[in-house]
Amino acid sequence: MLLDDNLLKEIEAGNQLIFKGDPDENAVLCTSSKTYDIKEAETSNSLLLVPELLFAASTGLDETIANNSIEGDSDSSFDKSNASLNKSADSDDRKPPREIVHKDIRSTFFTYYELKPCKPRLSKLMKLLEASRYRGPELEYAVDKSKLYNYEDLSDQIQASKAELDEELTNIQAIKIDNYYRLLEFDYEFRVLSHLLDLIEENSWPLDKISKEATLESLKDLVPNSILEAMFEFYTNASVVEGDTQYYEYKQDKVCQFLARVLLKSAGKFNLTEFLQAWRDSVPEGMTTDESLLSGIALIDKTTTPQVVWGFAESDLPEDINQRFKVLFQTKAKWTVNEISPYIQLYATEKLNVNALLTKYARASTQDGVRVFSAKHMK
Repeated sequence: MLLDDNLLKEIEAGNQLIFKGDPDENAVLCTSSKTYDIKEAETSNSLLLVPELLFAASTGLDETIANNSIEGDSDSSFDKSNASLNKSADSDDRKPPREIVHKDIRSTFFTYYELKPCKPRLSKLMKLLEASRYRGPELEYAVDKSKLYNYEDLSDQIQASKAELDEELTNIQAIKIDNYYRLLEFDYEFRVLSHLLDLIEENSWPLDKISKEATLESLKDLVPNSILEAMFEFYTNASVVEGDTQYYEYKQDKVCQFLARVLLKSAGKFNLTEFLQAWRDSVPEGMTTDESLLSGIALIDKTTTPQVVWGFAESDLPEDINQRFKVLFQTKAKWTVNEISPYIQLYATEKLNVNALLTKYARASTQDGVRVFSAKHMK
């Protein structure tokens, strides 16, 4: 196996390296913070497997070779080798004599494994957690307990490092409930968020002075504490400190985007003007909605009369990139870079950005002076 400097340092430091993958998956190697793809490569040199083989430093041969190197170059390699053995056999009392030991070659290999840094394979995480979404304490009786996963279960099955798995659990808003990680069902998340936002008006709180203690105390009988704590963390940032009290403010863009998703949940298209007004009315006073927040969750068509908007979430698209582009171009024939980016960003890497992906999977053209992308093979 060929290691890069980072992996070598991990081994030298005694850190754990873990191979991950089910029988139907390509294996990866994970450190505490990175994931590596494993590929088999061929070598023109035979690799011999010899158990308990001693290297030069363990035999004194490195010193013998150094001594030989200052002798005449006229000696043949064979003569030098014999001379080395003789010198070793006649060594002084400070070093034991060398001896030739028979070793069996257990196997010969013509391939080795190359390790290359790769993106963690996280799509399986949502699939595992989808079946046990939390819908409220009153519906916990219906949950299949065999489909609940603790951290160790997820770490064993997800091809990602600990740091990458922790980051993704935060990104998807997985909550630890009774030691198991759960996703909140959409309607239940809306219910809890509504409770949180209602306290702003009830207590006449400024948007940048939300009291965490008062929030938790007010809702402790309505929402389990683990969920309440997690939701407050998901939707707020620390703002100001007065005396010994830390105050918080809601992440306005995150709140506004979620409430837009609530309105868009109904099937069908909406009159854009009416939707934007309903959206403004749904958010707490002082928060500002903006069309840019619909990126990745909705599409807007301003070529029709009246202009319309409809829900189109990135999370609902196929995982396979070819199928995803197919659905995208079936939904809309031409996209600008800004419009399509939220739907393909997760496939981008350090070496292959969004523009490179579009060059590979789409056809570029210019429409009214704007660069747009359409299906590469149009019928």
